[in-house]
Amino acid sequence: MDSAKTTRDEGTFWAPEDRAWLWYNDTIESHAFALRVLGELDSDDERRHGLVQWLLLNKKLNHWKSTRATAEVVYSLVHYLAQEGQLGAREAATVEIGPRRTELVFEPDEYTGRKNQIVIRGDEISPAMATTVVEKETPGFMFASATWHFSTERLPEEGSGDLFAVTRTLYRRVEENGERVLRPLAEGERLEVGDQVEVHLVIRARHAAEYVHLRDPRAAGFEPESMSSGYRWNLGIGWFEEIRDSGTNFFFDRLPAGELTLKYRLRAATSGAFKVAPATLQSMYAPEFAGYSAGATVSIDR
Repeated sequence: MDSAKTTRDEGTFWAPEDRAWLWYNDTIESHAFALRVLGELDSDDERRHGLVQWLLLNKKLNHWKSTRATAEVVYSLVHYLAQEGQLGAREAATVEIGPRRTELVFEPDEYTGRKNQIVIRGDEISPAMATTVVEKETPGFMFASATWHFSTERLPEEGSGDLFAVTRTLYRRVEENGERVLRPLAEGERLEVGDQVEVHLVIRARHAAEYVHLRDPRAAGFEPESMSSGYRWNLGIGWFEEIRDSGTNFFFDRLPAGELTLKYRLRAATSGAFKVAPATLQSMYAPEFAGYSAGATVSIDR
């Protein structure tokens, strides 16, 4: 346990193995086994809760590659719940969205499914509802997410994200002393038709995830230099890159924890002032985990 790391959002975990694809290097089984051992040897160690949190979060963002790994986790979680007095227990939560208060109850022998959702429509929303508070008096873990669906002409001035984050930077490619160099495109700087722009997308993942989608919208005045979609491979990571009229999509089968920079080039084709919507990085099967970049405005002269 001395080599384990504990964070507020991720729980308790270890760095992945160098060869995690080998059958005897299974990250899920290792964490489940550590939880089981910790429950037997030191049941008061607070890190046991962090191990449970990491396992549940990993299940939301990934698929477990074997029935053995799933069985190991279920076996360890049953013993953990029994020790904590949570096995077959009734759970309750309170959700406060501004002045609106809702009580949710989870019985151990009844599946409530889609009923565990609170929808507030546009005509019911007030400024006070900008704050959402979820409280839980009963023991154990609970995942909750709040999502806004809205439309606005105002671009975000800065990016945001929790486990996922994405930053977009635009560079103008210019020739200096016979070489091509990159200059950051300053806010309000004007381009000319024919200028070449290189887009850098820096994506950060604090937790390993599978089936992740990165969408980078393209301003209407630009055309992509590469017109062919296809599978790409770089820095030990593979993804499918899809070129569309409105932007570029990146689909990751596997996105490890860490930082990755993606690059592609555009050509200024039409004069005018154009807005660039933020790039978004989101889990396809757990959409509550997402991040987005700042928006931008680009001007192109003839």
